[in-house]
Amino acid sequence: MSDSAQSNSGWRKKLKWVIAGLVAGAAGVAVLVLWFAGVSVGNSDPLFHGRPESEWIKNLKYWDDAQVKEWKGYGEEGVQVLIRGLERANRPGERAYRKLYRRVPFALTRRLPDPKDDSTRSSRMCMVSLLESLGTDAKSATPIMERMLKNDEADSVRQCVINFFNSSEDEKCLLNQLPAKEKQALLPALIRDVQNKNNWGLRNNAAISLKYFPEERGIVAPILTNAVHDPQPQVAIVAAGALNRVAPDLITNAGVVAIMAQILKNPDDQIAYRAAEVLGEMKAEPAIAVPALIEAMNGTNRLVATDATQALLKFEQPAELIRPALEAAMQRKDLSGWIKKRVKEKIDLMAAAEKAAH
Repeated sequence: MSDSAQSNSGWRKKLKWVIAGLVAGAAGVAVLVLWFAGVSVGNSDPLFHGRPESEWIKNLKYWDDAQVKEWKGYGEEGVQVLIRGLERANRPGERAYRKLYRRVPFALTRRLPDPKDDSTRSSRMCMVSLLESLGTDAKSATPIMERMLKNDEADSVRQCVINFFNSSEDEKCLLNQLPAKEKQALLPALIRDVQNKNNWGLRNNAAISLKYFPEERGIVAPILTNAVHDPQPQVAIVAAGALNRVAPDLITNAGVVAIMAQILKNPDDQIAYRAAEVLGEMKAEPAIAVPALIEAMNGTNRLVATDATQALLKFEQPAELIRPALEAAMQRKDLSGWIKKRVKEKIDLMAAAEKAAH
């Protein structure tokens, strides 16, 4: 065989292998695309009280008291239905493909199928909110909620999931009762979410949760210090409260009192009264806090005036400002009797202390 013939033969063999490789690669990509786009085998759909579980999930409502009462009656059996519903709604292939699609170059995306929408987001929110409303009866859902907090792609769903862990917002909340390793494993997700730029509700819920990590002060305190400066006042308020629990000694240097004093002037009383509460909890920098609270007490909004009065009762100094302000509060006709009783007790104590000092 001539050199030319051998060369042509060798080239054809190489071309054959190249084509085979391209075909195999295309087939592999096709398989991946089909998988990531959400083509999967069907899941079983067992009956629950005579109806397919998927039908129950489809008909769930978001925050419905009658629905919560009904599902409480189903006990653990109902909780397991909701857990299986969340598993079926997970769609890991679709989620992975959406994530991949956002990251590949535009030139490649033009040749790929468009990703499917997150079609189960609202359903996941309904299931998560219902599980949260079931309280301790839904404790068996903790493992799947932990996975969702770490991995769910929807900000709104993770916002609901965080509520599952901290709904009571006290020391008895589920997050604070988790084993140390489980609790620690959730911290990176909470830090990620408190820094989310697109969803202030998610930042709010994550900031609330961070107050249960005083053992991680070195990591959590700087995150909360930044969150106190959040442009959304609701987030700033809960971050201030969380920082006061995790690292109260940092309140002054972080300028928290001045920020809360400014928020106390917010025209929305549902925001302003919470700033008054936080100022009372912190009891820091009375030179800034006390005048701000007195100004709020003298305002026309009863809710804000009441909470500002309660907060002021927690301060001792400067007495020359506090006592006259409390005496003026006793003259308000719109303050409830119970708060006036506390004000009177405080005035009497201050008067006794002043008399003893002389």
